[in-house]
Amino acid sequence: MNSETVSNLVTTGAGSEAAPVEVDEPSLKRPRPATSDVWNFFKKLDPDKDGVERAECKGCKKVFKAGGKRYDTSTIKWHLDSCTQIKHEDIGQTIAELQLKMGSLKIDSGVARDMFAGYVVAGDKPFNMVDDRRFRNWVKYISPTLKLPSRNTVKADIVKVHKREVAKLKKILVSIPNRICLTSDLWTSSTNEGFICLTAHFVDENWKLQSKILNFCHMPPPHTGFELSSKIFTLLTE
Repeated sequence: MNSETVSNLVTTGAGSEAAPVEVDEPSLKRPRPATSDVWNFFKKLDPDKDGVERAECKGCKKVFKAGGKRYDTSTIKWHLDSCTQIKHEDIGQTIAELQLKMGSLKIDSGVARDMFAGYVVAGDKPFNMVDDRRFRNWVKYISPTLKLPSRNTVKADIVKVHKREVAKLKKILVSIPNRICLTSDLWTSSTNEGFICLTAHFVDENWKLQSKILNFCHMPPPHTGFELSSKIFTLLTE
């Protein structure tokens, strides 16, 4: 019997020849730290009365069941894509900065594609920029393991960004306590193509005036009052 085992044994009464009783020491195991990147955008809360751990979004302050053995991080990961208070590009940037501090940058192809789609949209860049040999060589030099998407993949990623932003805008419009004012603008391009832009104006919860484009699409002639009202009704239904 080693010394560690002997230290955990006590006898029942002084001078007694009874068999020693082994006493269990309290567990020294510490809870495993949260390693997922999503915890940079959520705050862990104490378990509720039901003993389930919860997490609060740092953006919109919503509380979700997450952590522990019963609930993983899939729910809060899904919330990051739809949260209106956290910009999606900030997620990728934060993850990259944390990995750089750790000394090992791991490129997530999904995050990289999403950030690149946002760059193409914000900068009004052509899809075929990914076909440029000098651009591809530059990216390959920075990260040899990163696989550049094709122009069709970039287009598909932008459609995903659009759908995500539409879902966010719907949640905003549903939550505001005020009325919404609509304006429509008609204009003709240099190729004599007609377009219509439908914009919603409203005052948000912080008493700030917001203007959000609901739709921008082709509007063929005639541009009569009946055609315009019919088109606007269709756009609002969408």
